[in-house]
Amino acid sequence: MSLELPRNIGRILMHSVNDFQHRLDSDLRRRGVTGIRARHRAVFLHLGEMRPCRSVDLAQREGISPQSMMKIVHELEQLGLVQRRPDPCDSRAKLLDFTGKGEALVDELARSTARVWAQYAELIGERKLQQTMRGLQYLLEATQVNQES
Repeated sequence: MSLELPRNIGRILMHSVNDFQHRLDSDLRRRGVTGIRARHRAVFLHLGEMRPCRSVDLAQREGISPQSMMKIVHELEQLGLVQRRPDPCDSRAKLLDFTGKGEALVDELARSTARVWAQYAELIGERKLQQTMRGLQYLLEATQVNQES
């Protein structure tokens, strides 16, 4: 099979992301976790790395407007997954962090992600999956370095 990578790389990456999201949603749903969307998971990923943090910092990390991030944060607050509290360094700002329920969801997401990884490893083999991940990690690191320059 000959791939025309320059033409197909976007399609391959998008389909891979869509497949991952679908598998993750299916696994979560099977275990009774509903109402969590990809946009929520993206916030969870960044908040897990930056916690506690301001919503404007999450918006910047996700590459969306602060207004869009506030909408997502509000949804997560309504679900009882995150909470806002005063920023001790800036009385005008609020810091976001997980609630106990949010912490539990982080654990559920980790379990579901591990199950999706196992599905992919079964499809293409652990070694090939590791190689794919290393290649994508190199690409991500290279693009982040170029964006910072």
